[in-house]
Amino acid sequence: MTRIQASARLRSRNQLTLPNDIVNAAALAEGDAFVVELESEDADVVTLRRVRQSYAGALKAMYAPVDEYLDGEREAWA
Repeated sequence: MTRIQASARLRSRNQLTLPNDIVNAAALAEGDAFVVELESEDADVVTLRRVRQSYAGALKAMYAPVDEYLDGEREAWA
């Protein structure tokens, strides 16, 4: 895979606009969700990972029903 690099600048209100080259190459769309990670050893390394829609709700059954799951978690805090 060819690496694509483009510059971006953080704007007011912590907004970052992704360059068109990156958006097109990754087939990104408005509303896509991302996880942002910061390397604790090197604060200059920030990783942006897309959360694919196909993963949304993949673990839902693991935590369902939500109320029972949350009750169990809260009991563990005591």
